[in-house]
This record gives sequence, structure tokens and C-alpha cells, in this order.
Amino acid sequence: MGKLIKYELKGNYKTFCALFAIIILLQGLFLTRIGHWKSGSIIGITVLVNTILFITVLIFVEKSFANEIYEDRGYLTFTLPVSGYKVLGSKIIIGVLWFLISGFISFISFKTIINALSGEDLIKILSSRIDIKQFVLIGIIYAIIVLIMLLLTIYFSITLTRVAYKGKKISGFIGFIVFIVLNFVISYISYKVGDVFPHEMKISLDMVNSLGSTGIINDGTVTITPEYFTINIARSIYMLVVYIGMFFGTGYLLENKMNI
Repeated sequence: MGKLIKYELKGNYKTFCALFAIIILLQGLFLTRIGHWKSGSIIGITVLVNTILFITVLIFVEKSFANEIYEDRGYLTFTLPVSGYKVLGSKIIIGVLWFLISGFISFISFKTIINALSGEDLIKILSSRIDIKQFVLIGIIYAIIVLIMLLLTIYFSITLTRVAYKGKKISGFIGFIVFIVLNFVISYISYKVGDVFPHEMKISLDMVNSLGSTGIINDGTVTITPEYFTINIARSIYMLVVYIGMFFGTGYLLENKMNI
């Protein structure tokens, strides 16, 4: 799978590097506007630009996978002596990598802007309120899990659409509908499972001293508060089974049902 990862990086790194360079240049431009624009305007534009960054990365990652099964570059990928599972795994790894780099750039941009506006270091501000190492570690792990789930759903939707519908003209629209329906069904069943089996497991964190107890993260399956890391056991098992099944299902379709 290492060769697939290198192949994926080689095929896309210029596009992503150009995108990241543009974002960094824009953030540098915003720094020059401090003292000329209102602080709220600078922060608002920074949020907007970073939101656009993540949306653009998502589009590029989705297009990269779609091109493998709809365009000519798929001939090379699927004629290599590697399994569909390895192809999928390499796509997920690289997709997560681009998102993590985007997250790092966004964090640095906010840190720089806040430091320039307030004269205070964002890291020091956070460190005075939270266990920064624990907070960052939990945040990164949670982000990686959510990204893997998102990418698996996207890739499964694209692959299923490609296998079931050979045409290309409206395949993107059909794939989008499949993605929306799939997310709705998964979320609805997860909600019902949590209602029927509400048992939870709590892990003590003692992470912060002044953020309150309403929950830093709360998506129904996992809740993170300053004091506890709470997991709904039934929902977690259900989601694990669903996304493992989605991985193997997508890998199977890539390996056995693709006619490039």
C-alpha cells in the first residue's frame, strides 16, 4: 500500500500545495489589515477563508476518488496487483492527511491573528484553562475518526453509484443523493439504537477547570465534557459495525465489480 500512497501523493500534492499556499498568503494579507479593519471583520474573514479551505479540500478529495473510477487514471490504479481494500485504504490515509494539514494551517492562522489582535498567545490562553496536551490529543483522535467515517461514506456512495449506474452525466448527482440518504439512515438507526440501549461508559478526564460542563463534543454517540469522556456503548458498537462493513463493502466493489 506504500506505493499506492506515494502514487496518490505524487498525483495530487501540487494541487493541495497550491491551495495551502493561497490560504497562507491570504492569512498574511489579513495580518497587514490589522489596525485598518475592525477586529471582528478580520476574525470573521479568517473564519470564512478557513471554512472555504475545508470545503475545497473535501471537494478535491472527493474528485480524486471519483476520477479513479470514472476517468482514464483508473486504468492504471485497477490494473496494479493490489486489492481494492488497499486502494481504498490509501485513499482514506491521504484524504485524512490533507484534512489534518488543513486543520494545522487553520489553527496557526487563528493563533497568529488572535496573537496580533490581542497581544496574547492563544496557546497560553488555552493552557491556563485546559490541559492542552490532553485536549489536543482527544481533538485529533476524534477528528481522525470523524474524517474516516465521512470519507468512507463518500467513497461508498461514489463506488455504489458507479457499479449500479454506468453513466457519467448524472452520476455525481445520484451519488450525492445516495450520500445524503445513507447518512440519514445511519443517523436515524443510531438514534433509535441509543434510545433502546441507553447504557453509557464514562471515562474520567479532569481536563479543564473553567469551561463548564455542557460538553465540548456531543454527537449522541460520544460526549466529551471537562470531567468525563462518555460513550454510548450500543451506538458505538453499531457505528463500528456499520463503518467496518462500509470499508469492506467498498473494497469488495472496487476489487470485484469495477469495469474500467
